[in-house]
Amino acid sequence: MDKDNNPNTVKLRSEMELSYKIIDALCYSYQGVYYVNLSTGQVRSYRMARFVRDKFGDQFGCGDYENHIYQFVRNVVYQDDQRVFEPILTISNLRKIFSRQMSYSFNYRTFTDDEIHYGQCEVLKVLDSNDELVMAFKSMDKQHQTEENLYEEERKIVEAMGQQLNEVARGPLLNIIKQSKAAREAAVRHEDISKYMDTIHQDGERLLGILNLIFSKENTDREKIEETIMQLGSLQEK
Repeated sequence: MDKDNNPNTVKLRSEMELSYKIIDALCYSYQGVYYVNLSTGQVRSYRMARFVRDKFGDQFGCGDYENHIYQFVRNVVYQDDQRVFEPILTISNLRKIFSRQMSYSFNYRTFTDDEIHYGQCEVLKVLDSNDELVMAFKSMDKQHQTEENLYEEERKIVEAMGQQLNEVARGPLLNIIKQSKAAREAAVRHEDISKYMDTIHQDGERLLGILNLIFSKENTDREKIEETIMQLGSLQEK
């Protein structure tokens, strides 16, 4: 039988072609893509991020995996995030992880150009091989900035709603203080204080209603909170 038509040869060729397609797909969306052979401990770069090349040179594209990852973590990764790389710092650690799963990922930060940048690392088995991995690194700066912008928008909305709540609750509370003072002075003069007490009772009920609305279990999202504020405003007008 022609060795090129041997079923095992055909299967191996198909698997290799599929592996290259997976790597090509990763290269499209990841800035750094590396092949790691756990048997030899060697790493080979398919795509290297520009800042990594500037920092370590082209020789960083191949060589000893453990040495490369150690240099990258100690010289580039933000100090507080270096610990997240511990599970992939050694070949033995990688073998433990991939003895029970097909992929492993985490987020981290780098400190380059005197700035903090955000990244994601994805490690994948090459098909079903126990000795071959692909490690991909992607910048998350844009995603992080989007999240920061959304957080800032939400913070401003919550701050504005808090101000509205403060204004709504302040009126009844000040009125209670004012009316209780008037009632106390009327009592000293032996006057009827029932009208003051009625107002105090009404505003006390209003404040209780405000607290019930604020801490209602139905207020689980911003739409509910905004609806609550509108209800509070209508209570104050009554």
